[in-house]
Amino acid sequence: MKLPRTRLTFAAAAAVTLVIVAAACSSSSKPSSTTSTTPTTTPTSSPPAAVPSAKTIDQPVTYGYYDGHVDWMLSTDVSNKGQATAQKINYSAALLIQPIDKFPSLYLIHGTAAPNQPMVFGSEPGKDDYSPLWRELDVTWKPGVKPVLLVKDDQINMLASQGKLTVTKTSIVLNCPIVKVTTTMTVPTAPTVSQPVVYGYYDSHVDTMLSTDVSNKSQATAKQLNYAPTLLAQPASKDPSLYMVSGTAAPNQPVVFNTEPGETDYSPLWQEVTVTWKPGVKPVLLVKDDQINMLASKGQLTLTKTGIVLNCPIVKVSA
Repeated sequence: MKLPRTRLTFAAAAAVTLVIVAAACSSSSKPSSTTSTTPTTTPTSSPPAAVPSAKTIDQPVTYGYYDGHVDWMLSTDVSNKGQATAQKINYSAALLIQPIDKFPSLYLIHGTAAPNQPMVFGSEPGKDDYSPLWRELDVTWKPGVKPVLLVKDDQINMLASQGKLTVTKTSIVLNCPIVKVTTTMTVPTAPTVSQPVVYGYYDSHVDTMLSTDVSNKSQATAKQLNYAPTLLAQPASKDPSLYMVSGTAAPNQPVVFNTEPGETDYSPLWQEVTVTWKPGVKPVLLVKDDQINMLASKGQLTLTKTGIVLNCPIVKVSA
């Protein structure tokens, strides 16, 4: 727990996937058969909220071109407060994990444009420089120039060099993970997509998150997530903690967050922290980061900080 929570402005502006699995940020929830020799208590004043059973959630989707084919993406977080309010997505100043010019480019076409012109990506999953964090670049056609359909970043840069359009670099970073790569040029019309979700506790209430990208290649393969080593542009220890209970646990134990949208330190990028109960200790339901740290200080469980960073934006905060 960091600061008093404020109300969530939550996810919506784009996106979706057939490759994401919510299990990426989930953890073992096997009931314990061990008899406790060390009493443990849960420091909560009221019973924690129940974890929902729904496996998916409908999310707005945004489409864009990369090298002439259409990719699908989610738009969940942005480093600009005004844009977060306008687009009803999460504000996260913590997205600025490296110099602005190090992020891949997301080209947004403004004003007069070719019919059905979507955005254009400067990378995609599978590329060495892919990151779910993008720098916004505004593209406008010059007066008197007839717009054509823009489908590649190389095309945009060539037309800019010919004086036919203007590319304006901004200092805004968006968290927009690509969740489906296609081979078609046809832009779909569906405004939403059903997507797997992961639930977790923050201060005894349940938040809903998506799991899309990870800095560890083997975990990306195992969980069918995007591999994005670019998430390690800063040390994992600088990201908020995502507590994942491993081994014996209380029944229906989900992950635990140590922040959420509305907190000043919220980020969709998380350092994985593995939680294991000590032998002989009867597990209780973990619902707060303060609770976890207190029990660790009493020697009842172990915390192992990993060097793995996950992109798991929270898209819904429950009351």
